[in-house]
Amino acid sequence: MPALPPETTLPATSRHAATRRPVLGALAVALVAGGLLAGCSGGSSTSVSCRGADCRATVTGAPVEVDQPDANQSTRSARSTKRRPPRDNDGVDFGVTAMGPGWVDVEDDGRVTRVQQGGTFVEDGSTVRLESSDGRTAVFTFRRR
Repeated sequence: MPALPPETTLPATSRHAATRRPVLGALAVALVAGGLLAGCSGGSSTSVSCRGADCRATVTGAPVEVDQPDANQSTRSARSTKRRPPRDNDGVDFGVTAMGPGWVDVEDDGRVTRVQQGGTFVEDGSTVRLESSDGRTAVFTFRRR
């Protein structure tokens, strides 16, 4: 029996098989559309964890605020789109206003700075490093004060 060309389809052997492809296709389109809409809705979150004085912040989406955990906490997570008023020298706290592949715009005390991947900025006496950014998620490291 000769092989069928790739564009040839075989007839459905049952009524269910004939309807399976359109249903799966519609489901795939709905999932993709839902994911795109969720991404456009501004869903932002941050998670900061510290082991001793070494901290790691993971940010998804923007705008979002990053806060160092309090002295008696090892982690802090939040969903946020609003920035709090500046605080005076009480630990690392800054906002991520936008991000793209390899860069992040950071807002601190009313000033926005673009930080490239691998770059650093100083926040309340701590040096914060942008480890990575793929445009949707950014990872920062810093030492807790």
